[in-house]
Amino acid sequence: MLRPVPMAPWQTIRSTPSGGAARRSRGLAAALACPLAAAGGCTVDTGVVELNWAFVDRDGDPIFPAGQFSVGRGDACGLAGRRGTASVDIDLEVQLDICDADCDGDCEGDCRIVPAERPACDSARTTLTDVPASSDPYLFFVRAVVVTPQAECVAPPPDCIAVPGPRQRTVERGLVTDLQVWQLVVDLDNAADEPLDLEACGCA
Repeated sequence: MLRPVPMAPWQTIRSTPSGGAARRSRGLAAALACPLAAAGGCTVDTGVVELNWAFVDRDGDPIFPAGQFSVGRGDACGLAGRRGTASVDIDLEVQLDICDADCDGDCEGDCRIVPAERPACDSARTTLTDVPASSDPYLFFVRAVVVTPQAECVAPPPDCIAVPGPRQRTVERGLVTDLQVWQLVVDLDNAADEPLDLEACGCA
């Protein structure tokens, strides 16, 4: 089974202190969550959530975004995949789900805090500017998505793409909650242009 590899030094960013994941970027967050156009001022009842991610191969080499020495790609679109002996172009994407922690990982119905966020395959960062603030932490899930011309395979098994487990964070009023960098390990050798086995990923 694949396991996430340690982040390279160039990928490392400062962690938020334990127990307080929201960065105190008050000016930016307030501008995003409470536009100046609101007449007579406004009450900030939302926070901002930021997410960065990186796809790496089984050796920890960058797929996207590119590495320190420009190893890797400019996006995660149009990668090589195979279904049996047939070649298939695939896109790699992520899906961010924010759930009520009391729902034990269920993100359906009222357990889902905001609609699922699905950035495009040429993105490695996203910002949600209207997440309801809460004094209790939410569960944040990042799921890998393999997109083929025929289907979208959400959350393939870890031996296809290994993703870190969910994180609990509190979204505070008018502040930025930085989810840091999520590293997704794809079962291929990027340097060898090895295709991703879609049958093994449950995307047959």
